[in-house]
Amino acid sequence: MQQDRRDLLPKDRSTAFLIFGFLLACAMVTYTGRIDSSDGLSTFATAENWVRRGALDNNQLLWMGTQQGNIGPAGNLYTRKGLGMVLLAAPLVWVASVWPQIGLVHAALLLNPLLTAWTGALLFRTGRRLGWSRAASIGGALLFGLFTMAWPYTQTFFSDSVCGWGLFAAFYGLLTYSQTGRKRYLLGCGIAWGLAYLTRTVNLVTLPIFVFGLLAALHHRHTIGNQPPRSPAALWRLVTGQWRSVVSFIIPIVSFGLLSLWWNSVRYGSIWTSGYVESESFSAPWLFGLLGLLVGPARGYFWYSPILLVGFLGLGWFRQQARWLF
Repeated sequence: MQQDRRDLLPKDRSTAFLIFGFLLACAMVTYTGRIDSSDGLSTFATAENWVRRGALDNNQLLWMGTQQGNIGPAGNLYTRKGLGMVLLAAPLVWVASVWPQIGLVHAALLLNPLLTAWTGALLFRTGRRLGWSRAASIGGALLFGLFTMAWPYTQTFFSDSVCGWGLFAAFYGLLTYSQTGRKRYLLGCGIAWGLAYLTRTVNLVTLPIFVFGLLAALHHRHTIGNQPPRSPAALWRLVTGQWRSVVSFIIPIVSFGLLSLWWNSVRYGSIWTSGYVESESFSAPWLFGLLGLLVGPARGYFWYSPILLVGFLGLGWFRQQARWLF
């Protein structure tokens, strides 16, 4: 069995809070207080209606037609977006509804800055858990928060910041469980992934990766030596021997999956109807789309976050240092 690695030092926790505060302050320097997209308006309208009158429609956007939604069986307009961002934004909107000095939109737009700053703090904690120096861990967190598209996205009400936080927090949960053996981190992993999925259904494609990560974490913690299970029977013994850990991971994922189906039923009367129409089939060639999103001059990922190119230089080193995580 792998030896436990103790929790982070109190100084590391304090540094993580300082990184969170610094990145949040930077985001607030460029804070606009405006929703500039129909996507954001659709999500905000749903959160506002839920807080004000317990409804999940966004009928105040009927003037937009079905640009960001579809009409349900009862004639109400519903967003095609996921429920996750609505759930996370609703508490902020509620605070603004009982505190008149704060605008509802202004409060809702705090969600992405808060979660981006939280992601930066988690990056620092990840570096420390991997044995990196304090300076390297701080540098990694600040590079993410200040030199990538993470900062510009804090000024939007898009779901990218929520999904990024959810997926990385889930990864952090797996890493921390592998070092401490505390099942609450697997529960947190499932909750974080579930919120990312509930925010954007396409994140379902990442579930096999996290299931594989769970098996790797179980093996890393509970198996003597470095040899992976050689047969389905050995893998089954590993899973059943740690069934409480597996259940801690699965319960929130199944719960959020059922909640997603309920969300479809509430809006469109069928658990299999998400609101997207046949013309939005995402049927363009995948290779063309991937090249465009990664290196295309209009939307290429590395054009707008060039610092990430440096990461390729460290892939071999990282694979040697943390093979199962890699």
